[in-house]
Formats: sequence, structure tokens, C-alpha cells
Amino acid sequence: MDIPTEDSRLKLILGEIEALRMNRQHELGDRPHPFLKRFTQQELNDEAFPSYKNLLVGRSRRIPDRQTIINIAGYLDCTSDERNDLLMAAGYLPIQTELEGRALERALEWAHQTMRGILFPAMIATHTQEIKGINEPFRHLFDIPLDRSYDGLMNRIDFHFNSDLPIQSRSTFDKASFEKWQVHAINGIHAFKRQHILSRYDAWYQNLMCKFQKYNAGEYLNVLDAEEETDHTQTILARNESSGELVPIRYRQVSISVGSRIYPQITVFLPVDAAAREVFESLGCPTDREFVY
Repeated sequence: MDIPTEDSRLKLILGEIEALRMNRQHELGDRPHPFLKRFTQQELNDEAFPSYKNLLVGRSRRIPDRQTIINIAGYLDCTSDERNDLLMAAGYLPIQTELEGRALERALEWAHQTMRGILFPAMIATHTQEIKGINEPFRHLFDIPLDRSYDGLMNRIDFHFNSDLPIQSRSTFDKASFEKWQVHAINGIHAFKRQHILSRYDAWYQNLMCKFQKYNAGEYLNVLDAEEETDHTQTILARNESSGELVPIRYRQVSISVGSRIYPQITVFLPVDAAAREVFESLGCPTDREFVY
């Protein structure tokens, strides 16, 4: 194989950038860009890389550094694959954000094995926020229907906003709980957007944004400043399996990564107050104070 020279690599990366730029311009024929980008060479030069036009006319022959390539990819609204193609064309390592394929399957298998040993309510989620598994204490705590269709339907957005599930109504049963639920939802969305900023043009990310709109939850996406969440516990009306009564309880979440990446991730739900410990005990969870706290 021929080893690319500096000059041939520069031609390759410029060709990749220009192809993406012209594709984006072509897409503007169907709909204007939400931020009014025009994807011209001059705009790319002004917004992402001040030496871009110098490269195009040959006044500079230096390949842009790695961060500049990432900046250009961001300006061009690149998906993860497109950004990695640009990085590799410039001779840089791609950004491996999340597991996929067989590697993801193996990680999920390990997550399921790990969750079998957890005595508290727990669920497994991937980076796309799909819920890939729940245990029986989780199903009973949140009153998830036994209908098997829910096993393939749910992701975290469904879990919080789907009105066919009781989670939202039982988490917003009075003014204080509603306000707490709102703050938690906004903070969760902000954290998600920060964590996956490099994937924001990927199809899975865009599909999640559409799901927010489906649940009329789009208002939470554009809140600029979330109230600082000093109390990280949550409140819900939960059924005491012993008495059958719905009682308000407070719980908290602990996240466990099962590999070198953040996802797949096991989220475990733990009781905070006496009412919660009683409900969890009715689910068969240990309630030893030292363990719970």
C-alpha cells in the first residue's frame, strides 16, 4: 500500500470537507437551516477555520490539527460517522463514542448477569436511552404492565412521559412533587445533551428529539438555565405490596457502568425515607440501614 504524503492527505481532507459542505448546501433547497447557515466556503472560514480559504488557494499546505477538524465537523452538522471520516482522512484517530454491534451485545449480556445479583429495583439502558432490561422489583415499584410489548417500547423518555404508564402521574401528585419532577426532567435533559453533544446530528439522537415532541415535552428541551438540583432524591406514589396502599416515598438513583464505557449502564433505585424502606421491604428488598444509606 502507498503511504499517503502530506500533500495527498491534504487534498483528501479538503475533498471530504467540500463534498460535505456542498451536500449541506443542497439540503438547504428542501428547508432553511434552523440557524440560517449557508454552508459557503467563506462562512466555513469565518465560523470554523480562519485559514480555510488559504488552504483552498494553496497559500497554506498545513493539515488542520485534530480539534480544528472536529470544529469543522461541528459547523457542517456532521454525524458521528461523518466526523470520524474527516478525522481519519486527516490522519487522526476517530472518536469512539459508544459500543455497537457484537461489542454492545456482549456488554448487555454482562449487564443482565450483573443485574440478576441486584436485590433492589434496577434497569439497564444504552446510550440511545433504550431500556434493555428491568428486574421484577423495578416492575412492581413503577407498576409496569406485564404486557410484553412494553419490553420493546420503552426508553427513558417513554418511562418519564408516556401517559399509558403511571410514572409521571404518580410523580406529580401535588404542587411540590410536580415542581420537583420538572426540575429533575430539565436537569436530566441538560445532562443528556452535554454528554452526547458530539452525536447530536446522529439519527438516533434526532429520533429522541422527535420523541420529546411526540409527548409534547419539547418545552423542556429549550430551557436555557435549569434550576440547580440540590436535592437529588425523587418522589413517587408507590404501592405497598403488603397493604395495597399507594404511599408517597422518596428514592434515589445510583448508576453502574458494566465496562470501560458509561453505557450500557445499570440504574439502581434505593429507598431514602422510612416509607420507602417499608415499600421496598414489601418488594423483597433488604432494608438494613447501613446498606441502604
